[in-house]
Amino acid sequence: MKTQTSFMDTVKSSYLVMVIAALGIFAFISAVLIAWPALAYIGSKLFN
Repeated sequence: MKTQTSFMDTVKSSYLVMVIAALGIFAFISAVLIAWPALAYIGSKLFN
């Protein structure tokens, strides 16, 4: 029974890591897309 419990803990922790990683990637992409107009405006002012 100890092996099954250990295996389930491993599965749960790896699932949690995958969910957190997916949410982190989604948050990063969302932040870039939201900030893109401001970044483009600042870039145009700096290079013009």
